[in-house]
Amino acid sequence: MDLVGNASTSLGEPPDSGYLLVNSEMDMPSQELINAYCDLTPPDRRWYMVAVAGTSLSIISLISNLIIARVLLSAKRGHFFFLGLLALSDAFISSMYGPVIAMDIIKERLGYIWLTKIYLWYVGTMLALCHTAMTFSCYLIILGTLERLLITQKAACLPSFRRHRGAWAAFMGGLALIFKGTMYLEVTVLKNPYNCTGTAEYVAGMTQIVENYFYGDIFKFYIRNLATVFVPFLVLAYMNFQIVRTLQQQRHSAEMFRFACSEHKRKVRSATRLLVLVVCGYLVANTLNLFVTAWEYVDMESTQSEDYYEIYEMLTDIISVLFIFTCATRLFVYCSCNKEIRDMVLRYLGGGEKTVKKRYTVSTSQRTRLPSGTPFDRVAVAVARRLMSGGGSEIPLKEEEHSPLHSVVYSNNYTSKDVCQI
Repeated sequence: MDLVGNASTSLGEPPDSGYLLVNSEMDMPSQELINAYCDLTPPDRRWYMVAVAGTSLSIISLISNLIIARVLLSAKRGHFFFLGLLALSDAFISSMYGPVIAMDIIKERLGYIWLTKIYLWYVGTMLALCHTAMTFSCYLIILGTLERLLITQKAACLPSFRRHRGAWAAFMGGLALIFKGTMYLEVTVLKNPYNCTGTAEYVAGMTQIVENYFYGDIFKFYIRNLATVFVPFLVLAYMNFQIVRTLQQQRHSAEMFRFACSEHKRKVRSATRLLVLVVCGYLVANTLNLFVTAWEYVDMESTQSEDYYEIYEMLTDIISVLFIFTCATRLFVYCSCNKEIRDMVLRYLGGGEKTVKKRYTVSTSQRTRLPSGTPFDRVAVAVARRLMSGGGSEIPLKEEEHSPLHSVVYSNNYTSKDVCQI
């Protein structure tokens, strides 16, 4: 048996549900196995995990991501462009969770034939849209991470990349449509060959296109999995590592040279840390998905065997709930890690006062302990002070304040104050 698309996708399609795909020419099994195929009643574990907990999380995720999208896309802040689009995509995925995933279990739990017919009528189209949005979300995270990497490394191509944000997003949306939108061509409704009645009379089946070697094997299994699971995972892991390493190097340089603070740099670092956490959340949520996809790649038949089927089914359910949990916690992560987003959300919700830009200054003690420049510069300034304060100074008193030495000392004392005031 095969599944619609790929059972290891982040929303997971359980084989014993309405997603069970059949072949009308397959050999008829024993009567006991036929009864098992016709009995699609989901176990309590799946009911509470996928239907109850998953649907609750999807509602929270929908509301949270709509708030994020409203705030980020209306604030005319380009550095949050990809995160705003990501919120829109995640909101769409959250809205699809109930009709596509939870309804698969609910219809069998309730046993309504009319509900099953409605579900089978729309599930193919909505499943393709849902998986397209999931892949688009993944590609948006890649674009956002790439932009942050260019910012942290001060790349020369950054201005060009920023000017074409919309074009990059459209390009990634086209790729997602090619790789996952084609699932619409793969799903159809077939009469159950085991002569089942009730809600199991009709099931979702595969069209003839998947029998084609180049489409079914080369494109559907290899190219699609590589382009939507393995490659994004590895690319995000690599870029995340590069960003973290660059930030550590910059922090070390700042501590060595005692450079004064900058509000703009602080915001850049905050936004970068936020995206690093978003990527880490994606990697954690998709590690299990990567494992299951690799399992299918190595031995698909074992996933449907009597010994491992329950494990496989449980893993796909955990993947679906874990993905929607990650989407539901985005608002909390954004607000807790980035003050700028937190202030915008509070203003939008009407629960916070208008923020006023604070003037950050460096105290006298800090200026004394943290003079600007290199160690050689600080030695030169110390010598200049000694010459100016010495009784035998050759500089006339009335010209002293205009002397180069006086300018050096004055600059060293007040550079921190001038730079840190916002």
